[in-house]
Amino acid sequence: MAKIWELLDQTYYFIGKKHYAEAQSILDKILNADPQNVDAWDAYIRICTTQRDLEGLKNYIATIWETRVQDQDYLQATQRFILQRVDEKMSSL
Repeated sequence: MAKIWELLDQTYYFIGKKHYAEAQSILDKILNADPQNVDAWDAYIRICTTQRDLEGLKNYIATIWETRVQDQDYLQATQRFILQRVDEKMSSL
């Protein structure tokens, strides 16, 4: 697998082209390897364009945290931060 920063570069390229499915595929790979990657979560938020997308993302976040969390304290703080960002975007739509 390419380095995470290279994958993030590819992700932002696809986001810029509005090729969200390709961006999501790359983000899923990044988050599978590093579920704590706030930059990847931020990019995921960017590809969500509807309330439904954001609700789906919230469910995905919950699934990742339930299945991949190792260090509860740190990741719960990260999860709260990411969910706050999702809620902010939802309120702006």
